[in-house]
Amino acid sequence: MRTSTSAAMAAALIGTASAAVIDLPISIRDGYAMVDFGVGTPAQHFNLLFDTGSTSTWIVDEECAETCAHVDKGHRTGYNKTASSTGSYTGEDASIDYLGGRVAGPTVKEQFAADGVKFEASFIAANESNWSSLAAAGFMGLAFGSIADGGAQPLFETLMEEKKVDEPKFGIYYSRADGDDTNGAPGKGLLTLGGSKEKEYVDGELTTFKITTGGQDFDVWRSILHTVTGSCKKSNCTKKAETKVDMLGAAAVFDTGASGITFSTDKIDEIYESIGWNWQDILHGKHVPLCSEFTDDWSITLSVGYYGEEVDIVITGDQLALPGFANRDDACWPPFDDSGAYGFGLIGKRALKNFYTVWDYSAFPKEGQFMSPTLSFGKLKAGM
Repeated sequence: MRTSTSAAMAAALIGTASAAVIDLPISIRDGYAMVDFGVGTPAQHFNLLFDTGSTSTWIVDEECAETCAHVDKGHRTGYNKTASSTGSYTGEDASIDYLGGRVAGPTVKEQFAADGVKFEASFIAANESNWSSLAAAGFMGLAFGSIADGGAQPLFETLMEEKKVDEPKFGIYYSRADGDDTNGAPGKGLLTLGGSKEKEYVDGELTTFKITTGGQDFDVWRSILHTVTGSCKKSNCTKKAETKVDMLGAAAVFDTGASGITFSTDKIDEIYESIGWNWQDILHGKHVPLCSEFTDDWSITLSVGYYGEEVDIVITGDQLALPGFANRDDACWPPFDDSGAYGFGLIGKRALKNFYTVWDYSAFPKEGQFMSPTLSFGKLKAGM
């Protein structure tokens, strides 16, 4: 009995010790936010763009790094399966289409390592890619496994299933000090897998709302966008101080892999009018937005979440300034774009970087619990 009890206690202690919180410093190159993973044995290191808008991880293979169209063609490093003693083909493959590119290749099961934690996972070794200017070697998908390609389950869901992490959530901090380029070196930003650090980064309480399904299953981090309220305190505002635009229950996808903010085709003009701007003038070159126009004199408030449980997320104009529009240092890119669809919008990194965000699954996979994922926004502390 004593031996059995000791063994049980030891097993419990080992199980507890095996869980972890994985902190991955964020590096940025050409606006792409990436984290480092070791892949294979011995480890081959790759910077991967973390993307809440897609699921499967992919990495260009050695041949594609040399031959696929890219601004750094011939000067990149891809995954070399023959150099790893732990990689094996699963017999599956995938072709993945994104808004900005396409990749294809076989699925490989391999050893991964990050922040001292090792685990086995599957990814797509891309032998085809038309991501011609992507600074990363590939994507780390952080959407839900229901839309996995080629049997390549999301890395984080693999970590959760194997109980390699403490909690079924991850947190993202984009450091303002990092700007849009750390020259590929680790910055102060942090992707935390298996936990969150709102006590370190957030001023006040988190604003939390529930994620909705894309049908029967959760797919990407989406919710319902009820209204967009523009607030304008400038003297040239054509409407009252606040103008509420009814979004008619549009789907809003919160996507770290998207750079900007897009709204429904039928609503984009109204949203610009609500902040005292004219979208058509920008489209036709009659108005080049100057960075001096991006001030806290105007803002938008996104009302998101389940019906009856709506919460507000406020983004001010100064938080959306992004220089370089029209090849001018004094001009900034328009704050919002047309999504090209009705009833659909994207909330990308340009908005997300102004907050600490917590992406919570609510339960570990395969525990028999009902999953009710949530997304939380927190106002960053001063100096963050």
